[in-house]
This record gives sequence, C-alpha cells and structure tokens, in this order.
Amino acid sequence: MPSNVRVLVQLALLLAVHGSLVVLVAGKSVPRVIDQDLERYEPLEEEDHRGARVPFNLEETYDQSFRANSFNGTWKTDREILYSDNYVGDIRLFDVTTGSGTVLLDSSVTADFDKASVMFSFDNSHVAIGHDYVNGFRYSIHQKCTVYNIKSRTFTDIANGDRIPLFKWSPTRNALIYVHKNDIYYQVFFEGGSDTRRITNTGVPDIVFNGIPDWVYEEEVLGSPVAFWISPDGRHLAFATFNDTNVRDIVISKYGSPGNSRDQYPNEIRIKYPKAGTTNPFVSLSVIDLHDPSSKLIDLPPPVDVVGADNVLYTANWRRDGEIVATWTNRVQNKAQLVLYDTKGNANNIYYEEETEGWLRIQPPLYHDRYVIVAKLQDSGTKAGRFLHATRLEYRNGALVDETDLTPGTCEVISLLLVDHARARLYYLGTELGKPSHKNLYSVQLSGNEPPVCLSCDVLTPEGNRCTYAYAYFSTNGSHYALYCAGPDPVFIAIVNANHRQISIWEENRSLRRKLAARTQPIVKNFNVNANGYTNKVKLYLPPDFDETKKYPLLINVYAGPNTIRITEEATYGFESYIVTNRSVIYGRIDGRGSAYKGSKMLFEIYRRLGTVEIEDQIIITRTLQEKYSWIDSNRTGIWGWSYGGFSAAMVLATDAESVFKCGISVAPVTSWIYYDSLYTERFMGLPTPEDNQSGYNDTDVSRRVEGMRGKKYMLIHGTADDNVHYQQTMMLNKALVNSDIMFQQQTYTDEAHALGNVFPHLYHTMDRFWANCLGYSH
Repeated sequence: MPSNVRVLVQLALLLAVHGSLVVLVAGKSVPRVIDQDLERYEPLEEEDHRGARVPFNLEETYDQSFRANSFNGTWKTDREILYSDNYVGDIRLFDVTTGSGTVLLDSSVTADFDKASVMFSFDNSHVAIGHDYVNGFRYSIHQKCTVYNIKSRTFTDIANGDRIPLFKWSPTRNALIYVHKNDIYYQVFFEGGSDTRRITNTGVPDIVFNGIPDWVYEEEVLGSPVAFWISPDGRHLAFATFNDTNVRDIVISKYGSPGNSRDQYPNEIRIKYPKAGTTNPFVSLSVIDLHDPSSKLIDLPPPVDVVGADNVLYTANWRRDGEIVATWTNRVQNKAQLVLYDTKGNANNIYYEEETEGWLRIQPPLYHDRYVIVAKLQDSGTKAGRFLHATRLEYRNGALVDETDLTPGTCEVISLLLVDHARARLYYLGTELGKPSHKNLYSVQLSGNEPPVCLSCDVLTPEGNRCTYAYAYFSTNGSHYALYCAGPDPVFIAIVNANHRQISIWEENRSLRRKLAARTQPIVKNFNVNANGYTNKVKLYLPPDFDETKKYPLLINVYAGPNTIRITEEATYGFESYIVTNRSVIYGRIDGRGSAYKGSKMLFEIYRRLGTVEIEDQIIITRTLQEKYSWIDSNRTGIWGWSYGGFSAAMVLATDAESVFKCGISVAPVTSWIYYDSLYTERFMGLPTPEDNQSGYNDTDVSRRVEGMRGKKYMLIHGTADDNVHYQQTMMLNKALVNSDIMFQQQTYTDEAHALGNVFPHLYHTMDRFWANCLGYSH
C-alpha cells in the first residue's frame, strides 16, 4: 500500500492494540466528525451524476480514490474522544454524551512539525509530538519526538532529537517511556524540567532489542512494534528482550537514484532474519519498578520444562497491578503455557494447552476478578470439528477449578476485545452462524448463563442493509464504543453507549457514497461448491451488463494461506472493480481447505503440507465452475495472487495437469518454504529436517515442479528490497524455469519492498497488459 496509507495503518494499530493516545494533526487524514456542538458536517463534493453510470478506471482503483475515511479518533476517557479538527487542525476533546467539544491543543503548536501526530499525557498537561517519521518494517515507524508543556509552552526534544521507534506515556504520571538505540528510558516531567532514567543498557542496534521486537517477532508474533507493557498503576514495566546475535542476516542491496554519484556502489542493508530450521532469536521477559530509582531488573523466566529452551514468547499483559501473564510456546507452536508472574519474579503455571492436529491460535487473554478468558478450540458437536471459542477459566487460590465455553456452537471467535468489569460482560468479534464471511460484534455474560448477543447484526447501513462486517473501538472502561461498519456498504461509524443505543454518527463517508453512485457496480454472486468432502465458499463478481448467453473470461484472485479467508462482507473497490466493470471479466475468489472459520477439520487439512490441498481446491472448484456455467470461457481463465497468493498461483499452474488455468501472475511469491521465516513456516510445516518434515518442504517447492508450467503464460513480479518475501524466492524460480527452457515474463521493481507501494501505476498497467493478452480483452 502507499506509504501514507501504511503509516495510518501503523498508527491505528498502536491505538487499537495498545491504547496509545495517537491523533493525527492537521493536513493529514483526520476524522470527519458530526460535531453536535459546532454543527459541522463533511462537505459533499459537487458532482453531476444525472448521466449514465460509468465503469471504474484502472488508476482510481489503486490511487485511493475510493478509500473510505476511518475512525481516527482516540478514546481519552470513558466518554471523551480526542480528534483533530478537520478545518483548522486544533486537537479537540469531544464529549459523546453531551455532543460538546473543547480545544486541547491549538494547531499553531504543531504547525512547524512535519508528518506530525500527538499523544497526550494522563492529565493532558504534556503532549508528545511525533514527527519526521521514516518507515520501519510492516508495523513500525521511526520518528522524532518532542514533548510540549502546555502550561509553560516549552518544548523538550527526546533522545537528543534522534528518531526513535517507540514512545508511550505512563497512565498515571507525566512520564514518557521510550526506546532509543534499542534501550529503554523513563523520562519524568515536572515544572521546570525533567529527569531521565535509563532502564536497560544491553541494547545493540540491529542485534539486541529491548522493548521493541526484532523483524520476525514484529511480523509473525506480536503484529506490532511494541514489546513493553506498563502496569495499570504505572508503577511497573514489563518488557521483552530479543537477542539476535546468533540469527543469520539477509542482505538486501539498495541501488539508489539513477545517475547519482553517491549511489555508485549499492548500499547493503542487513536484517536479522531466521529462516526455517535456522537459529531463532533468544527472547527473555523482565520487569522493573519505575517509581523506585534503585530498583533492579527482575527476570521472568520461561517454563522451559514445558516448552523447551527454544521457545516463543507469544503474549504478555497485566492481569492487575502486580501480576503479569505471559504465554510461551514451543518452537513449532503446538504447545503453550500461560504463566502468572508477580513483580518479584515468582511464577505460577496456570494453564497448559496442546494442539495435536495442527497449530495453536493464540490471542492475548482478558481478565475479570478470578476469571481468565482465553480463545480456545472447543468441540462443536458437528462433523466440522472444533471452533475457536471464548473460554472462561476460573481460579481459586491460584488453582484452576472450572473451564466454561462461553460461545458454544459453530460460530468462531475472531478477536477477544474487552471485558466490561462493571457489567461482567465480554465483547468480541465473531462470525455469524453458517456465515464465515460475516464479522460481527458480540457480547456475552461472563456467568455463562446466557447465549451471546449480536450487537451489530441489526444495525442498518445508510443504504438500509444489515451491517455484516464490523469492528469496534471501546472507551477506557467499555461504557461507549465506536461501531465501525465496513460492509456490505461503504464504511460508516456510529458512537454507541453501554445500552447499545446509537447516540451519534461519527462518519458516514457521504462523499464516497456519492462517487460510487456514479460508477457501475459488479453483480456479486455468493454460493457453495462441494469438493473433496467439504463445502467450499465461492464469490464471483459478474459484469454489470452480464448476459448468461455470452461467454466471459474468468480471473481467480487467490491467497489460500492457512487460517485466512478471501471471501468477506467488507466493501472494497480495488482491481476487481476495474476489471469487472471496465473489461467485462468475471472475477472470482475461492476459500477451500485450510481457510478460516469453518471448523478445525477443514482448517487442519493443510497442516504440514502447504501447497497441496489448498491448491487442489482452487483447481477443482474452478473446473467445476467452468463445467457448470456455460458463460465461463474455459479457454480464457487465469489466476493471480500476492505473497502467499503468489505462491498459490505458481503452484496452481505447476500442478494443473488439465490446464484449467491458461495463465497466471505471481506477485512477491514464496517459491520454497526453506527461504521463508521460521516462526511462520514452522507453525504450519514443522522443521525442514529428515527427522521431521523435510519431504513436506520438498513437495511444496515450486522450483521442483516447473515442468507443469510449460506452455502456460506466466509472469513473475517482485521488488528487490522485499524484506518479507525475499527477492531470492523469485530468482530461484527464475533459475529453475530458465534451466528447463520454459518461457515466462518477469517484472522487477528496483528498491521496492513487499507492498510495491511506490510503483502502483507501472505495476497495474503491467498486469493489465498481461491480462489483456491472456484473457482476450482490448488494452
């Protein structure tokens, strides 16, 4: 995705997952709030839609023309939201119960800072201003931080003005915890100045990471740039340390600017990157008393007798003041131990889980009094097997006395969100019965005496349709939330109270809705196809003027990675909108074996054999569609995907003996799992050793199967600076194809990372030309 959008995602992740009070300031993407106090509304763009609707053009499907505004506010209290005024850039505090807003920070304070965001201290007396950021990895950014004292109107540069990867306020003091050169610092502000305490002194740039994850933990485990956790009372800090001394490097050449003498020699970027079967980072967990300057670090040791010395730290969070719970797993992530630590380092193993059919799907636990709430696979009483349910663990005197399934049946818990302590209720996101593509907001009593209640299912979009794809952003204690409805229609956001009454509208995206009203839309067809003993989900996008007496080319967009789905109710307006409405191509998605939310039996079919059953399903189901529907042209059927989807597209062409697919594109593909990172790959494949699953790795290596690609049109696309799926993957497949004298096309993007965010025009025009040639439409 483009870098500006990527940063919005990164900041939103910090907000949603870690509660940081991040607000983007004027000139950036900001919330469109219907402020009842100021009677301020988003202006509608003046467009004349009285003529005939027109199809999407290619450019507007990648240039964010149809990107919805999202929830860019931040809950500051249980009733107040911080947001940036869309017109003058002031930072305002909006009371959702009264509809009134007050200015907390004048726009002039941040006017001289580039790419600024702000984070307020607990009492709003100080503001940490992040600015001048550069991108890190998927979730991380590095930015300068300046603290502004609102009363004295003075500025303090943090870390001598260097860029830092992470900073966060204490919840109870005007104190900033931040990471600089991979060490943690604690800076307390007071009238007239500040004092800084260095918490760690072991950090080594690019090798030893304190409080922030290394590459593989950020990407595959934490899904976040944050690896420290502050206790609710602000007294203690728990943090992880990742020692990558023995992890091997991946070397990425950066070529620089054409004709620039400073780039006469490529620059080498080295990243610690553990590949399947190689040495992993050594991780440790520690805690320290922030309020006692003489306190020492306390080690919180992993349960090596359960998970082994080569272990993975999956989650860590505070149960209450003085108690932190960590989840540790073994290397291949099918055994887990929850450990309760106190701040003196005493440990109590409170819950053990082992998965014998596949891998564990771990979420951070939630807490209420003597309960611990976890997500656990529970038997559904059906042939579909087990589903991930919210499970209440009850403890007395430190011992587990009861385990209760709070969400029984064949619905899946997607994400545990929050416990409302005052009402003893759990909020979570989950699927709807028989509808894995739906994501709804639910609540359930922790007593377990009542069935879950869907809070979003009866909410209507402005178009009058049921909301079928929802998120929620909760206030500090859960008495209010922003309900974010992202499907089936464009995003709209409502503010809802604890009685689940909508009290105001935050965002309607009326401008986007008006733009869409001027575009022709695909006809969407959802149905099931039985294959290989399972009911598989299929979604087809048909041209607006679809005529079943005609024949249309078919393009399948594939991902097919384990525990993922491509078919959802989320409203999107990407490449599919263009190729369906403008080029009259049928666009399809298939969720087969290995996909999420349909039960453990179907999910774990893929375990230890990536590149087999999920690939078979794409081929067999597409062939079934060709045979069943005369309007699908079997001579003009293609497939494409990105990342795991690029791997799937290549493997489909390599194993499709009947040539169901005539052509395909792989963007940034994995081509052999020995080249991908250890924590992802081993979770699903085990180890690439003769004693474990070396044969499985060999069977799923595309370069060993290139003969099946002979005579098919194939294009490889990759960026040379991809830190995730390395360019090596494409070059190894390239070599195998060349050595076998098999013709193919390749497009390389110099210095581009996995998302190819800087070359979208060239990328999509390249793919458009390829599809025009393969699928037979004029370009």
